[in-house]
Amino acid sequence: MTSIVTASTARNVMISFVAVILAFVTAALLLTAAGQNALQSFAGMASTAVGSNFAVGTTLTKAVPRLLPALGVALALRSGLWNIGAEGQIYLGAAAAAAVALFGPPLSFPLGTALALIAAMIVGAAWAAVPGALRAYRGLNEVITTLMMVYVAVQLTNYLIEGPWLVPNSTWPATPLIPFAFKLPLIWPGTLVNGGAILAIVGVAVLAFVVNRTTFGLWLRAIGGNERASEVIGVPLRPMIVAALAASGAFAGLAGGIEVLGVRGRLLEGFSPGYGFEAIAIALLGRLRPLGILGASLLFGALDAGAAGLQVASVGISSAIAPVIEGLAVGYLLAALGLAEIISRRREARSALQSAVRS
Repeated sequence: MTSIVTASTARNVMISFVAVILAFVTAALLLTAAGQNALQSFAGMASTAVGSNFAVGTTLTKAVPRLLPALGVALALRSGLWNIGAEGQIYLGAAAAAAVALFGPPLSFPLGTALALIAAMIVGAAWAAVPGALRAYRGLNEVITTLMMVYVAVQLTNYLIEGPWLVPNSTWPATPLIPFAFKLPLIWPGTLVNGGAILAIVGVAVLAFVVNRTTFGLWLRAIGGNERASEVIGVPLRPMIVAALAASGAFAGLAGGIEVLGVRGRLLEGFSPGYGFEAIAIALLGRLRPLGILGASLLFGALDAGAAGLQVASVGISSAIAPVIEGLAVGYLLAALGLAEIISRRREARSALQSAVRS
């Protein structure tokens, strides 16, 4: 059993690794075709992403808001559910954290910070539980409902920022600064890394424990394998669907709270450039495994941090090459998985045919 698990894990790691390598090779060909020096461009990205303590800290800071919602997406996917609405859950989680910090009781650290982050998780979970309930009790497709609710959440947050919470005469729609007592402290001097990085690592450990060591995780896998069969063996199907999406939303809401309390220092319009949507790609690239998702998040964070280096290393190269590399990596991964599925089915069909001939 151990050898099988090890072989499966090694195969998953290899597929993701090859997908990333092919993405960089393709990006290099595109840069070369555009008349640019690909090696110089990648060197500039690497320098900005990992070339100094500050660069590494920037990469880590940019990885955290991608890692947490990706963990949530992976948790939902293990039960066969697609949480496409992590972006909206991030926004509302951020709004909840800001509300507690700005309008709640004047608490001191760490109680105030903990309360704000808990509020972010609760609101993110509640927002995700709505499409979960619609899926469980009305049969509505969660892909559609979670996606539609993203726009409601973003516009609701923007209304608060541009309306009742707006700082008068501000150049960009934003709330007042978060009180210092509610902010997450910096944990690496000379960098931007804050306490949210520790919470993200805890999130990785929590997901690993839940999916591998708890009845809840066992039920998730059962539902993901076959909903009807899992219900027959006693899994509470409908409550589990709601709980899976709610837990997924809690991870995303926590990411939003960390952005406000640890990075931005206030709630800004457009503070998330699409972390929730990138989380889907990261979860897939990490093959739904906590450590794999951690690695994929660090890669995406490094690409985001390194994109600024392109402007310095090579004139005329847009930082948009970073999301191109991300998209190529996921595209190659999906192609590899599709090919592996075709090969597996052919082997099963050949084996079945041979068994039939022998009998």
